[in-house]
Amino acid sequence: MKKLALAKFTTMKKISLLMGCILTTFMTFAQVGIANDYVKGFTKIPPFSINLVPDSSYFTNANLKKDKPLMVMFFSPDCDHCQKQTKDILAYKNELKDLQILMISVLPNKFNLPFFEEYQLAKVQNIKLGTDLTYKLRQVYQVKTLPAMYVYDVNGNLAKAFVGNVNVPSIIDAVK
Repeated sequence: MKKLALAKFTTMKKISLLMGCILTTFMTFAQVGIANDYVKGFTKIPPFSINLVPDSSYFTNANLKKDKPLMVMFFSPDCDHCQKQTKDILAYKNELKDLQILMISVLPNKFNLPFFEEYQLAKVQNIKLGTDLTYKLRQVYQVKTLPAMYVYDVNGNLAKAFVGNVNVPSIIDAVK
């Protein structure tokens, strides 16, 4: 009797393990499909209109230099990780001088201006900072973690996406 109960228990463990493996496999493939659909929204630079600091002018796709790569960086001026990433980027400003950097804040520009001034971003010609008043870009990129950076090559194709802090040499490598 004990052997029969032990055999049933062992068989149930095997079936449970097999079902768990099958379920995990299906979930993995389902996530790949979701990830692929998600990325399709920004494999090319999406249309945008950013309200810039300090003068509230607009910066759009038409303002991009066609022969230069682009990094779109979503951030918040009150985010510690975003502040660190900005400091790291500024430490490499000479190496990044050929990369157009578009810093898009999740907050209105009245909160962005002190950040812009503190980091003296007006002195860095290749960095533009502002906000997407329509929130369309945040919807396209489905930003959930800050900072989030998307690097595009000179042809406007997504070269690399980074979520969270990243070392700047990785950004430089993405556009080589």
